[in-house]
Amino acid sequence: MKTLYLLLAGIFLAASPTMAQDSPENQPKSKTYKFLGSSYKYQNEDGKWSLEWKEDSKFKTETIHKKRKFETEVVPEVGINIWVPSKNAPEIKPWGSWNVGINWQGILKPSKNFHLKTALGVSWYNFKFEDPNIQAVKTPDGLEFIDYNLIDQEGFDPIKSKISSSFANLSIVPTLLTNDGNFRLGIGAYAGLRLGGRGKFVYEDAEGDKQRIFEKSNMYFNNYRYGTRLEIGIGDANLFFNYDLNELFHSGKGPEVNAISFGLIII
Repeated sequence: MKTLYLLLAGIFLAASPTMAQDSPENQPKSKTYKFLGSSYKYQNEDGKWSLEWKEDSKFKTETIHKKRKFETEVVPEVGINIWVPSKNAPEIKPWGSWNVGINWQGILKPSKNFHLKTALGVSWYNFKFEDPNIQAVKTPDGLEFIDYNLIDQEGFDPIKSKISSSFANLSIVPTLLTNDGNFRLGIGAYAGLRLGGRGKFVYEDAEGDKQRIFEKSNMYFNNYRYGTRLEIGIGDANLFFNYDLNELFHSGKGPEVNAISFGLIII
């Protein structure tokens, strides 16, 4: 009899225009329906809804929907790139060395205190040189850094110099949460495949006009990257920290440096 009640009630609720248009989360906290002389009470609490009915002079409750344990969303992130200093590498200016990414993220929620995040996305690495007089040039022997401080050129005023690359990335981050979810800590790993690269050098000529030199090449960036990822959430703020375990450039073609990125996850 119980199975029949639930089957009939489920058919009635599915056929209801109100139920068909909105998800359970958007429904009223409580609503009562009458069907074939019986009364059924629908309740929604914290994403879980249940049905209450009377059987053999007793009220009984059955949970017929639970909050999803797997959710997906598109998550942008923005931050700053730097690299570990090396004697053969110019210094990086953090402000302007932007790391911009967008990820399709899936979150498995087996429990209230543990989530497993996986993400597939694209990120753009930008490394702006602290000294705009230094230009990165790709040569057959490797990446060469030309220092215009050592070259006297009239009508030539360097403004900005940087190199950049883009990567397709895959990450997995196990995450621990407090009971209220206000503090979150995740430590995981990522791997990426290079999509492109280029160099950019901006200077002002003798007439005061800005001139831009682009070098569209891989700039000897490594074809892949992998490393560790740390995510920290406090309230509504979500931060990330990436450290590349492999070197940024092909061996023998560029300075021996490892990239570091940190910034804000926008949720």
